[in-house]
Amino acid sequence: MARSTTERIEAIQTWSRRFGVGLLLVIVALPVGTLVALVASRLFGGDVYVGPPDPVDLSTVSLGSAMLVGAGALLSVGLYLVPLYFLRQLFGLWAAGEILTRSAAAAIRRAGVALLVATLGSTAIGPLTDLVTNELGRFSIGIDLANLLPAGVIYVVGLVLDEAARVAEDAELTI
Repeated sequence: MARSTTERIEAIQTWSRRFGVGLLLVIVALPVGTLVALVASRLFGGDVYVGPPDPVDLSTVSLGSAMLVGAGALLSVGLYLVPLYFLRQLFGLWAAGEILTRSAAAAIRRAGVALLVATLGSTAIGPLTDLVTNELGRFSIGIDLANLLPAGVIYVVGLVLDEAARVAEDAELTI
């Protein structure tokens, strides 16, 4: 049996809320977990490894350097949460019944641009923390090329959706 429009919108609203709760949990748990791991490594002497492209054992560097490397890793991961935020906005628009609209297209484009910025930003954060801490004795650059293609595809999908929304608007105006 076919679902009604109301049932479909309710399903989108349900998944949008679940996605939002999950995103909020990650946003809260990530820095708290990193801080707890860093403090535990200092108190109990355990190893805490942070960050691509070349993991750093935070228990072997000074506290200031460990805080800086940890903050850089959190910032890098935080940049990847921004596209998820824009997807959450898109789900909110869809839940309100705005499926083929220019605002939905803009949310998709923002998600694509945010993924591109996250990829480039996280690529720059690693070498910057290496240079600033300088006690690690290394310098590494890791480019996550796997995210460049999806970022471009997501952006182009947003452009196509924007054109489709314009066509739909023009069709509504045509008698």
